Amino acid sequence: MDKRKVDVAVIGAGTAGMGAYRAARKHTDNVVMIEGGPYGTTCARVGCMPSKLLIAAADSVHHLHKAPMFGVHPGEVRVDGKAVMERVRSERDRFVSFVLEAVEG
Repeated sequence: MDKRKVDVAVIGAGTAGMGAYRAARKHTDNVVMIEGGPYGTTCARVGCMPSKLLIAAADSVHHLHKAPMFGVHPGEVRVDGKAVMERVRSERDRFVSFVLEAVEG
């Protein structure tokens, strides 16, 4: 194992870790980030961001079913699960790419 003396060690490349890293870099170049898993934050990869997109899709269907009480009568409602998941993955990958750009920068 390599040993290195640093002014600041940030553990975790999540949202808070990235913020801490940027703040530390304003004061010293002798900063290290320690991350045991893939960059991209749990939120972006598997947590709140993908789940919020799934909830938004479910809410859309719910609102369509409730629309007649407002005098709005949509046609047949069909949920394409594959398309929903493709959007979730696409948005997840886009969001993770922003984090990766920040790490590489």
